[in-house]
Amino acid sequence: MKRYDCPALGERLGERVPRENGGRDVTIGRFNIELLEAFVAVAEAGNVTHAGSKLNRTQPCVSTQLRRLEDRVGKPLIERTARTMNLTPAGRILYQHATEILRSHEEARLRLSAPELTGTVHVGLPEWFATGQLQSIFCNFVRIHPNVKLEMTVADSATLHDMLSANEINLAIALVSPVKPSPNGLVEEPLYWTVSETCPLADPLPLILFPEPCPFRDLAFSALARAGRQWYERITTTSVAAAQVAVRSGAGLCCLPAGAIVDGIKILREQDGFPDLPASQLAIYTPSKTQSPIVDYLEEHLTALLQNAISPGSALAGKMQPDLRVV
Repeated sequence: MKRYDCPALGERLGERVPRENGGRDVTIGRFNIELLEAFVAVAEAGNVTHAGSKLNRTQPCVSTQLRRLEDRVGKPLIERTARTMNLTPAGRILYQHATEILRSHEEARLRLSAPELTGTVHVGLPEWFATGQLQSIFCNFVRIHPNVKLEMTVADSATLHDMLSANEINLAIALVSPVKPSPNGLVEEPLYWTVSETCPLADPLPLILFPEPCPFRDLAFSALARAGRQWYERITTTSVAAAQVAVRSGAGLCCLPAGAIVDGIKILREQDGFPDLPASQLAIYTPSKTQSPIVDYLEEHLTALLQNAISPGSALAGKMQPDLRVV
């Protein structure tokens, strides 16, 4: 094998360059997109099996790709024990760059393959689901389609359903309506009892609730009745942000979906005397009348993105993500 007196020259040409790494030579070269996809998927899924499911690859394939990437980098990226997987310092550095590389790669792919769209689209989102991750999806959409104007309404699901019925918005991600046919592609998001460390948990329990027709109300009442607990309605608000502030201040308990849980809010579980709550169901809705090509494309795009976002949360990168699953 040819050696170079100047390591940088060898690196540029993709040759093996001697490095202080346990006696191994390290191949320095361009990163392979599929190897980066496997690494990021493992970091965000928390284990190789979930990453393989997300990528539609087998577990041995993902493990092999991780080893190949570590050989390319010349350093371990993930520390594995019998029970946990953690990013190494090199892994954390690569994760930051890899996510940007993959985002740019996907944007380029979409821009080259997407149809030419022109016009305005008005979308609706529930407040707790208008997360930075979902906002970035819409921002990427308008970046890919510079001739599309995006209008966004954040409201409770009942309001979004009314706006859809009145054809005031073109598309909404909303809680499943019991009076409308169930759409395809439902996703479930866990619902939790939440409280602060300072809130007393003796009966009667002070509840922070959203007004009718919020389905979380009946779920909370039924669960507490089964547990033999007493309660009273202390705060009623239409705002998820206001409910979060009330919970953190110790004013009471609130049923919140996973995506609405922020720092300073504690989850109560069955061992704390609070029965598990059924998951909330979300779906993408559009009005019944004929849609524009923009809405059709965005609906298809969002459905794929929601399903790809299903993840138990990152055990490696420490990211807080809504815990979603397909129904």
